[in-house]
Amino acid sequence: MTVTMRGDGEPVTIGGDALVVTAFKGELGALAETIDVSLGDELAAMLASGEISGRFGEVTVVVAAAAIAARRVVMVGLGDRAVLDAYRLYNAYTFVGRELRKRRLTRAVLAADLSLLGRAAPDQPALLRAMVTGTLLANFEAGALKKDAEDRSPLIEELVVAGLDRDGEDSIDAALSEAVLLADSTLRVQRWTSAPANTMTPTTLAGAVRELCADGPLAVEVMGREELEALGAGALLGIAQGSDEPPAMIVVRYDGGGDGDRRLALVGKGITFDTGGISIKPSLGMEMMKSDMGGGAAVLAALHAIAALKVPCNVLGIVPATENMPGGRALKPGDVVTAIDGTTIEVVNTDAEGRVVLADGLGLARRLGATHIVDVATLTGAAIVALGHVNTGLMSNDPELTRLVLRAGEQAGDRFAELPMSPEYDVCLHSDVADVVNWGGREAGTIAGGIFIREFAGDLPWVHLDIAGTSWNDQGNLKDVPDGPSGSPVRTLVWLARLFAAG
Repeated sequence: MTVTMRGDGEPVTIGGDALVVTAFKGELGALAETIDVSLGDELAAMLASGEISGRFGEVTVVVAAAAIAARRVVMVGLGDRAVLDAYRLYNAYTFVGRELRKRRLTRAVLAADLSLLGRAAPDQPALLRAMVTGTLLANFEAGALKKDAEDRSPLIEELVVAGLDRDGEDSIDAALSEAVLLADSTLRVQRWTSAPANTMTPTTLAGAVRELCADGPLAVEVMGREELEALGAGALLGIAQGSDEPPAMIVVRYDGGGDGDRRLALVGKGITFDTGGISIKPSLGMEMMKSDMGGGAAVLAALHAIAALKVPCNVLGIVPATENMPGGRALKPGDVVTAIDGTTIEVVNTDAEGRVVLADGLGLARRLGATHIVDVATLTGAAIVALGHVNTGLMSNDPELTRLVLRAGEQAGDRFAELPMSPEYDVCLHSDVADVVNWGGREAGTIAGGIFIREFAGDLPWVHLDIAGTSWNDQGNLKDVPDGPSGSPVRTLVWLARLFAAG
């Protein structure tokens, strides 16, 4: 797969299977208007007749005229200009990529419309990243395990970006390679989270990370059961009791900041399959619990990208990984476990296991010298009820770190919604028999999960990201968001490291 830029000539002169242009609700984009002259104003006529509308995500394919070197013209609707942001721009180009694959158009020219610069893309590098990364995300292959490979749509093989002005933009060439790297990282998370749980165990996840990081500056350590017992990781070991698959604490260290004393820890939930344990889930839809390691997958893929970009900061990636199964040795509601930092946890609901293993993940991060912590987890179904599949729930004890995460999300094309942490919610931690309880009832479920995790951040700046909804869109009526695994928020974590490095 190749991605290049062309600054010479007009987009209509560049050959390929498709030339991609944009429209808005009720109007063509500026570049589309120019190209439409070569089409005999066909796009304008289709818009006037109502055959196309320019609504968000609408993709229209027409046969190109002789004056256009590409075989097809593909127009994507961006909807209302007033609400277009980076999140919608990334998604729009993913819809473009999916249409290209469906029609077996593997070589595309992306015509950059500079009128998009503004809220959706503050500068040309940002526009380029949204176009290229968004399009390449269509290369996720959901049916990779099917035996009839020839029945699958071919992958996008070549992209040419045209229409950008390189003058005065020293970073635009770097942005092109970044766009490809961030697409690769997102696709990696999508593949890992969609893998069947019998092929993505804690052991195989650890092996995949070792292989990924073998030829680079990342140091990888995988702690098995004996090391975890010596570490005192009773929370992770407790959840792992019910499974025959051994647990693993995956630690990836990147020392790009040298001797600097600031170290960002990214801690991801790595439950490779979640039955709910003794508090077993309903069988309907349980197969989707293979994706319960989405936070861990995002953390591990982000560390690889951070190292590839040579970000000048120190970052730890920590993923407590296990299955949550209802075996004969499984934790029972009411059992008490002891986390790495000595905190005792009464486990009254074994299906609230993610926060329990994260207790050991955050405790280890503090022990290894973290100065700032961001945890990422498919933590609560309540987050889906509250926010759907659009916004990631964010909770924090530190406004400055929150500001960095939100800025990173704007760069990455992710959305976040901050939830309150009023002291009245702390009652959800009360236990008569242990320091804290892992579940405080159905009310404010997402907030309760975050408040529990906050206890293990100590006095460090901390942000919690609940990606239960945003890691996978399985709601068929949410048409403006691509369905399936999203890979979120791996790109935000990479951008966070860059902003963290900048101080």
